[in-house]
Amino acid sequence: MGAWFQGLWCRLPLLLHLSPRIPADQQAELRVLVSSKPQYACFAESEEKALLVLPDFQQEELAALEKRKRRVVGLPFVLRFLQDPGLLSKVPALPLYDLIYRCPGALCFSAMEPWQRTRSQTLAKWMGARCAQDVASGTELLVAARVSIHPDSKYQEALARRIPIVKPSYLEAVWETKRLVDVQLHHLLPLAGLAICFDADCCGDSQGPTTLKDGAVATGGQIVPFDKAEVVIVADTSRSLYKEARKRGQQVAPPKWLERCLQIRCALQISGDLEVCEDEHVECHNQAPSLEAHLPAWSRIAQRSREAARAWAWRCGAWTTLDPLDPAITHVLFNVLLDAAVVVSVPTDKEIYFLDVSWLEACASGNKALETDFPRQQVSYNPTCDTIYSTAMGNVREISRGLRRVRSTGAEDVADPSLTAALAGRPLSRALSDPPPVVPAPVADMEPHISPPLSEGIFTGLVLGMAGWPHDMEAQIVEQICTNGGSAAHGIGSNINALMTGKPNMCLCWGNGPPVFATPAQVPLVTVQWLQACIAEQTLHPSSAFPHFEPGKHPMPLSSMSKFVIRITGLQQDRKSSRERWRLEELVQVLGAAVAQQNTRRSELTHIVCAEPSLLQSSFAELAAKRQIPLVSVQWLLDSFRLGSLQPDGKYGISGISGISGISSSSDVSASATGGPVACFTAVLAKCDILLSKTTLANTPDLHKMAKDLAAASVEIWKTADELRNCLQARREGQAIIVVDKDEAHRNGLESIAANLSERQSFVQPSWLSETYSQRRRLPVESFGVFVTEDVQEPRPAQGASYAWQPAEMKRLEEVSEQAHQEKESKTGGSINLLSAIQASAEQQARRDKESKAGGSINLLSALKAGAEQKLAKLGS
Repeated sequence: MGAWFQGLWCRLPLLLHLSPRIPADQQAELRVLVSSKPQYACFAESEEKALLVLPDFQQEELAALEKRKRRVVGLPFVLRFLQDPGLLSKVPALPLYDLIYRCPGALCFSAMEPWQRTRSQTLAKWMGARCAQDVASGTELLVAARVSIHPDSKYQEALARRIPIVKPSYLEAVWETKRLVDVQLHHLLPLAGLAICFDADCCGDSQGPTTLKDGAVATGGQIVPFDKAEVVIVADTSRSLYKEARKRGQQVAPPKWLERCLQIRCALQISGDLEVCEDEHVECHNQAPSLEAHLPAWSRIAQRSREAARAWAWRCGAWTTLDPLDPAITHVLFNVLLDAAVVVSVPTDKEIYFLDVSWLEACASGNKALETDFPRQQVSYNPTCDTIYSTAMGNVREISRGLRRVRSTGAEDVADPSLTAALAGRPLSRALSDPPPVVPAPVADMEPHISPPLSEGIFTGLVLGMAGWPHDMEAQIVEQICTNGGSAAHGIGSNINALMTGKPNMCLCWGNGPPVFATPAQVPLVTVQWLQACIAEQTLHPSSAFPHFEPGKHPMPLSSMSKFVIRITGLQQDRKSSRERWRLEELVQVLGAAVAQQNTRRSELTHIVCAEPSLLQSSFAELAAKRQIPLVSVQWLLDSFRLGSLQPDGKYGISGISGISGISSSSDVSASATGGPVACFTAVLAKCDILLSKTTLANTPDLHKMAKDLAAASVEIWKTADELRNCLQARREGQAIIVVDKDEAHRNGLESIAANLSERQSFVQPSWLSETYSQRRRLPVESFGVFVTEDVQEPRPAQGASYAWQPAEMKRLEEVSEQAHQEKESKTGGSINLLSAIQASAEQQARRDKESKAGGSINLLSALKAGAEQKLAKLGS
């Protein structure tokens, strides 16, 4: 970030001057937004000492403004800045239209015309990308218009660092769409801009010159005359064109180099086995010393040095063999290790020289070379421990003492004995008197066969090596790799050293146990399950996504799990869960157990593996309790694979399932392992956005990894209260959980933010995330709150004293007794109240009856009295 931007925060608000080319409605919208946030920006009447805001960028206009030393930004960036002021710290330089290219790495430019370089760098600057002069560890992309085969070029450095190389059209496409586009659509062609000249008689191993020319033109190469060529394709060093090109300082390559470039889709350096070899029919130089009786063996020399040593031996007239028991061996050549003894398969009781390969090079140069003048290798004869020889031989099925000796030609072996004797200068009669050679077993080539991609796909740009595969299954896997855009290096058996000459990006191993070859540290190993998962989901998974995507450290399958029938449950009914189920079932099969299907009888089940306890169906829990079937977590499978042995299921049992009888309540899920692939099966925080405090993260660095392993929707880090407000203002589909220490929350005054939080936002302590991670279940945030709310609660009844030394069972019995006593008192009090109510009701009813009877008698007397008075009145009348 430039010095102007480093002090920019100290001079807020920013002074903005609007260009008159901005439409009136957009100006009005921007003015309203600025008025609502006066602390970040304000308007200036003059464009001097202000940021000139343009609606779009034009090359001529910007050039004129830069001459006037104006600082220019785009309208989209100003709108984005007002919504998120923290973006100002990510601006590398001006002018800036918008932060479109937000990748952390830098862009490097190479092999471009001056106007094209200027245009590409300008577009990169407008979009917020950083530009670098050289290809380094922080480089994200190399933008180039053509390839280069020079060893010190930026193109070759990018290939070595596996940095994508794109055409300038990539930046044009990003600028046109104002968003990042797919890099694969703008990859630089393998031979783009490379000037090539073909010798009249050159041809490849499997292709004619016409086919090679068509392939070169289709991949960006240019067929030019000899005097304008960068690379001259010749068959061998005997061609006159080879010598002329060497005089002119031009690069010379064999057809094999061009075929390899077309196969792996990039321009390689011309070195090692890709250099032009000498003509095998050229006569030996007279000044070279004769070594016709010497028979070197090369099993201790690297592949590239071995090819050169064969050429030197041919030049000197020597014979070569890879049979350690050949009685004619006189010299064994090494890359000498002076401080160590090497185990060999060649008997050491004879007069055999164990020398450095530089001795043979000196002989081939025409000088007189004595064995005593060169380093000797300390050796120990032990054929059973000679792993280097076994590795060099690859997948040789039979090594016999009659393995034939062949003339070292640097190319194919010479099979005709008469021609062999003639080339070596040996009498033909002696060659014919030798016993007939025994036909050797098939030997894997020392160089892998590379099958090119057949179409674009997820493996585009990758070379997948295959080691240790059976011959009958190799073709099927090669077809799957090539049809999905990858190149396959195969045909070497278990010879991993030969495979490395093909420069694979990954090595696809046979089986899930430890490989039969020495593992190369620079190439990751993957299994066929990884290959099938990538093809099925059309996603390039990392090799560490699931445990069985990499060969384990222990032999598989486990014999102790061969009779197990395992049911997988506790997964949701969606596409992601279906993929997780497939991965779990594959892991079960890798361990040697069988996966229970829909038609599997319940009596055949031996284990039930639950991925998420909260999704466990009650029927499976009841079945496990009724039939005593172990109900375990996914970690049981993972640990069994990682440790290479059957783990006790009691350690991983799932218990405490509410509403299911017969299962003891101890712990929820065994959390014996921390992190790792188990997070792929338990998306505990799938709908949560975790906001981590930077100070809290410094105290507990593992919190970020915990949130990621629990599949949180997003994990953001904030430092100040303003940054936290900006994070909370963003629209979120899930629940936002702010993880912060209590002291930091009170120190920074976050109570005001907590008071305005919605129901889907909450502050929690770091212990909430660590406990959720260890238990693999989402704990209630109320128990880990940072700000405790004082709610009015009813007074709780006093409880009896409880002591730490008191057993848990005793405490439980006392609680049960106290509860029974309270229930008894409540029942007794209820009976007394009922009797009192009945008695009062009876007394009241008696009073009513007495009053009603008395009233009835009075009414009867009154009626009789009235009747008597009426009769007397009648009699009187």
